Amino acid sequence: MIRLLRQPDKKIILEYLDRNEIETSFLYANIIEFGVDNIQDIRRCADYYGFFDGEVLKGILSFYNLGSCIPHYEVDDAVPLFAEIMKDKEFEFLLGMEKIIKPLYEEIKDYKETQEYDESSYFINANFKPFILDGVKFIDANKVVNDDLIDFIVAARADGFNQIATREDIRKTLTQRGEEEDFIIAEKDGKIVAQACVQTYTNKINQIGGVYTVKDERGKGYCKMVVSEVCSRIIAKGKMPTLAVKKNNMPAVKAYTALGFEHYNDYLIVRFR
Repeated sequence: MIRLLRQPDKKIILEYLDRNEIETSFLYANIIEFGVDNIQDIRRCADYYGFFDGEVLKGILSFYNLGSCIPHYEVDDAVPLFAEIMKDKEFEFLLGMEKIIKPLYEEIKDYKETQEYDESSYFINANFKPFILDGVKFIDANKVVNDDLIDFIVAARADGFNQIATREDIRKTLTQRGEEEDFIIAEKDGKIVAQACVQTYTNKINQIGGVYTVKDERGKGYCKMVVSEVCSRIIAKGKMPTLAVKKNNMPAVKAYTALGFEHYNDYLIVRFR
């Protein structure tokens, strides 16, 4: 059986997420921060569908207002039922562990126009090796919201991730970030050079994302440095840093490996037109 989940289902949802902690980190943080019911003007709210085996929740299919579909399931029986719902829904991104995403993608790919299909690695860091550069200042973007920072983040979205965002989108995103979701801007000699953030979290991990370095400042270690700073803050909370990186992005893979990250599982990010 599949049905739309509601706020009274929060307890069984969190029990499910606890069983699948690393694989469901986006769902966990968003539900903790914004609840189960969908509030349309909050980008990180979603319609959550639950797949049940009898009375037991065995899968969750989420459609976020920001345009992402993030599913998870414990039994393959959920795949065809989830796929039927996904065929009729509009969303831009489909993401998660490859073992979860690939079967669903195979079911729906003839019903959607695929723009990008990124095979990535999901890395965890249980053996952190810090990296420091002298003369770099770190700014907490979600605490210091100013026009220069917003303009930089808008440009980073466009240049680094091929995503168009307005200044108001970014301002809203920063103000809606949770206490645990650091957004770090690196500044060198008065110039903003790089960024990284905690995308999401669970009781045990913080997942890093949004890593970007200005084009003419690449190759100088700023990516490695800003991720190292975020890792240090995560570990200080008693949690483990994780992240996803495209397998063909060898400079990033090399930088993350040097910081102590290791492959945990294959990860897929599919973008539809």
